[in-house]
Amino acid sequence: MNNEKLIVSRLTSGIIKFKNLSLPQNIINIAKNLIIDISGVIFAGSKTKSAEIMYNLAKDTYGKGSCEIIGMKKFINPAGAAFVNGALGHSLDFDDNCYAGVVHGSAVVFPAVLAYAQHNKLNGNDLIRSFIIGLETQFAVAKAYSNTIYHKGWWTTSVFGSLGSTAGVSSILNLDKNEIDNAISISLSSVGAIRAIRGTNAKHYYCGKSAENGIIACDIAKKGATGPIDVFEDGNGLLKILSDNQFDLNFINNLGNDFYLLNPGVDIKKYPVCYASHAAADGVKFLIDSYKIKIDEISSIICIVPQIIASNLTYKYPNSVKEAQFSLQFAIAIILKFGSIKLEHLDKKFIQDNSIKKLMKLVKMKVDILPKNISKNEVICPEWSNVQLVDNNGKSFEKFMGTPIGAAKKPLSQNMLFEKFNSCIQYSGVSKSAEKIYNKLLNIEKIENCRELYKV
Repeated sequence: MNNEKLIVSRLTSGIIKFKNLSLPQNIINIAKNLIIDISGVIFAGSKTKSAEIMYNLAKDTYGKGSCEIIGMKKFINPAGAAFVNGALGHSLDFDDNCYAGVVHGSAVVFPAVLAYAQHNKLNGNDLIRSFIIGLETQFAVAKAYSNTIYHKGWWTTSVFGSLGSTAGVSSILNLDKNEIDNAISISLSSVGAIRAIRGTNAKHYYCGKSAENGIIACDIAKKGATGPIDVFEDGNGLLKILSDNQFDLNFINNLGNDFYLLNPGVDIKKYPVCYASHAAADGVKFLIDSYKIKIDEISSIICIVPQIIASNLTYKYPNSVKEAQFSLQFAIAIILKFGSIKLEHLDKKFIQDNSIKKLMKLVKMKVDILPKNISKNEVICPEWSNVQLVDNNGKSFEKFMGTPIGAAKKPLSQNMLFEKFNSCIQYSGVSKSAEKIYNKLLNIEKIENCRELYKV
């Protein structure tokens, strides 16, 4: 086969074209908001027990360097920083989500490109362009596969995330075509965690490894290492293994023409739990606020959901914080008790609280198809929920939530984004001004040296 027709070669051509593309301002603005969001989430993640585990591993594994571990006042080499920041970015399950492949994008791509931007003292424009290139490349391949491999059990953040980090880093390092071909081939040869990792530290560990993969793959490709350029098309390649050769090349060929940051867009989480619970949580909150329902008046709550939600929210009665983040019952119980789900609620004392346990028992999940009475004009995401609340008198209240607040089609306002960022900084306990860091990130194109990004 002509190498130029290989998927890896097509991706490389798209990445190179992207480097010289005039980026639309609305795409830059979306990317800025994603950088603000993931930066805040990493700050919050730096407080977790997992942060200590991941950093101690990195300290013993990687070399010294000038790349910052956000929120920890620690510095390490690019691979180590990408790994730790990537793991911290997903440690609280508070990072963004994209329905192109059902992936977490920023938690993988941003730590990788940030590491080399700091290592090489690059400016904010270099950082934001490489970040966009990484995300768009990751989303393009995810769209080409569709969401079928996610439903088969692959954790697609691990599968496609390594590609995103590699694409972003290859851009920021100005690799040539042959080097990018090999870097992509090397990184894609090792992809693939499974969705059974949900509710454990393994999930964000593999997020960190996907960020690190981009650094390592680009580094060794630059030194002359080769990878299987036909990593997709080989008889034992990714097309056969992942999707029985189902792959739409149009999404690859359109890289740099169609922006996946616009469609399907990226969802920024309002709550620090699995995104699958957000629509139901918003639906419950709408009902209790709209009808002034008190929690002791509730007899039952039935959440009618698609299969994708049931496959993610598998912990009916969680025993740990990690399990609680994948529990519909826990998310709704916290909403009922406190009116929101905040970082401070990710504590075992709430899981063990008898009043929370009592509320959890009110919640039932039922898998079904989309209700027939839903308007075709309704904005509906794959993780919709139809909430039915019954009070002690038998009166029923119902709310369909096609998409939660924070979704790409229903984005957080700039004020809400700042509130989330500020809450993350406060949760982390760092002595930094959230407003000053937020404004630096909002004007990231004015940063001359990315080592100054989080200094205030």
